[in-house]
Amino acid sequence: MRAYEIITEHEMVFSRAGNKLKTKWRCTTGARSGRVVGNAKDCDKPIDQKKRAQMKVTRKTKAKQAARKSAKTKRVNPASKLLGMLNKMRKASVTSGGKKKTAYKQPKSSLKGTIKPRKTVKTRK
Repeated sequence: MRAYEIITEHEMVFSRAGNKLKTKWRCTTGARSGRVVGNAKDCDKPIDQKKRAQMKVTRKTKAKQAARKSAKTKRVNPASKLLGMLNKMRKASVTSGGKKKTAYKQPKSSLKGTIKPRKTVKTRK
């Protein structure tokens, strides 16, 4: 049995720190619901209201800048690509009740069958 199977107040997720991956916890109940924290005990800590208000202002002013930076990181950094796959696989295995599911499915191409293979032209001698 794993810790995240017993405890329902938080679930284990993978997180990126630079180019390395770490395991962290996502709080599922309480005031920190949905937040990813480094230690499972942090889900029950009281929230500092002054820091919370300041962070709301900072997020509002830097939203576009942060979105551009995170989009580039997710596109370029190999650790970010691996991170997405690991979290999908973990979520699929936990929610399926032990049944194995594939985390990645190839996208269905709408162009399938419309593009014909190119014919090779033989040169005359």
